[in-house]
Amino acid sequence: MTAITLRIPDAMDKTLRAAAADAPSLNEYIVRAVRRQMTIDAARKLASIAPLDLAGEGDAL
Repeated sequence: MTAITLRIPDAMDKTLRAAAADAPSLNEYIVRAVRRQMTIDAARKLASIAPLDLAGEGDAL
C-alpha cells in the first residue's frame, strides 16, 4: 500500500464534501474515486498497447 497526501483547495472543500455526503467518509469517497480513475487509466493504456478484437463480445467485458 502506498500512502498519499492530498491537499484540497479551500475553494473545492465544500463541493467535495457535498459530493461525498452519501459515502461512509470523505476519505472513502476519495479512495474510490482514485481507484476508479486508476482502472480507467490502466484500461486506456492496455487498449493503446494491443488493440483488442472484440467483435461479437457485446458487454462481456
